[in-house]
Amino acid sequence: MRKIIALLLVIAMLVSVSACSDERNNGDDNEITTNVSTVSEGILNLAYSKIDTLNPFTCSTAANLQLLRLVYDGLYSIDKNYKPVPNIAESGEIGDKTVTVKIGNRKFGDGTPVSVTDVKASFEKAKLSPAYATRLANFESVGAYEGNIVIFKLLSDDPYALSCLDFPIIKGGADADLATGCGRYIPRFSGEEIYLTANTSKSGFTPALKTIRLVPVRDENAIISSLEVGNTCFNYNDLADGSYSRINAHTVEMGINNFVYLAFNSSSDIFSDKLIRQAVNLAIDRDSIVTTAFQGHARIAYTPFNPDWYILASKDLVISKNTEKAAELISQTQTDIASREVTLLVNSENRFKLEAAEFISNQLGTLGFRVNLRKLSAESLTAALNEGSYDLYIGELKLTPNMDLTPLILGGSAAYGISNVSESSSRYAQLIAGNCEIMDFINTFNEDLPIIPLCYRNAAVSYTNSMQGSFACCDGDVFADINTWSFK
Repeated sequence: MRKIIALLLVIAMLVSVSACSDERNNGDDNEITTNVSTVSEGILNLAYSKIDTLNPFTCSTAANLQLLRLVYDGLYSIDKNYKPVPNIAESGEIGDKTVTVKIGNRKFGDGTPVSVTDVKASFEKAKLSPAYATRLANFESVGAYEGNIVIFKLLSDDPYALSCLDFPIIKGGADADLATGCGRYIPRFSGEEIYLTANTSKSGFTPALKTIRLVPVRDENAIISSLEVGNTCFNYNDLADGSYSRINAHTVEMGINNFVYLAFNSSSDIFSDKLIRQAVNLAIDRDSIVTTAFQGHARIAYTPFNPDWYILASKDLVISKNTEKAAELISQTQTDIASREVTLLVNSENRFKLEAAEFISNQLGTLGFRVNLRKLSAESLTAALNEGSYDLYIGELKLTPNMDLTPLILGGSAAYGISNVSESSSRYAQLIAGNCEIMDFINTFNEDLPIIPLCYRNAAVSYTNSMQGSFACCDGDVFADINTWSFK
């Protein structure tokens, strides 16, 4: 009987420690007791990369950047439709190359009020940071600040500039790990362990999970492993490597702002005719690319803008595949498209893009194109793009929250082979200057087509079976609805 009772106790302990917990299996009974109480006390374990910092101005890993959204608020937050929502800001107004923001009555975790000098100092740090420098590139400086008003100077007009003001506001703009913020959680330390506790002074924030333990792991791969074995409870995977593997956890899709497109080399003799480009656009089966090549981890794009963007709501933008119309357009040009081989470049290390390129190659073949699909490593692809010896390539760009297309069609950093002197570039310049409506630009773009939109990628968010909640995560904040999370 004693042997049976002992065996039952061992089994019970093994079942209990399968819930979310710290690093374990080290034979320490006290550690196992702590792990069991972690779930029963409602403590959420989240992984962070210990080879990166916990400083939002210097860190670069996705795990740490997402975690720090819990500690720091920005002037604005970005909702699931990429709409800027006032956070520390009370209101904002865009003028002639200026953005004027009124600061609300907010306090840091230590009780001191957030001031315009904190905003200015944080802006200056964020403008130089890996995570926020790109979205703040058009922000020249803080031109003035007084009372509760901050005025930012812009280098060029931007009607959607408020969406870029989600950078973290830190007391004094301190450049340190887990410096004082005014977010949903406040950092606490217990020896070498790091905890986040709910900020009770934050209006409207009453989460069931009032304590979070930060669990250090080696790298992104280890974060996935820690979730599968139960050491942590939640994982965000942006699927940047072009692959997806099922894990033993609940997983939901989350749209992100990564734009995948087919680009034309503007110096290509065949694709210099916009009717040929329009024909290619009509020949592409976007549905197959999204459902098969990207395994469903993407959303179809009919414009260069994110289909979830609030500015595009209620607009009819669908472009259906029509090979007959495509053939008619080619016939109108009287171009012998089979007279020479056209080269399509793709990153062979990314399975999603490689399969998409193969689909496109086959679809162009049905129109009569002779396609040479060159599968190159990421490094070789960049070299080939710089050399210019290609006709087409599959590209990807993570757009900033204001949907800025400057890097692609105004001669920016991603404009390999794409002319910045075109109907599209001229109309886009008018759009951001406020001289035309967004549908004017989209209509011009669909005629010109310097690039063909394919899709916007998704990320995967996974959580353990012991958790419940709505998990309505969004690109601007994967923890957007953490107040709904709890343990079963």
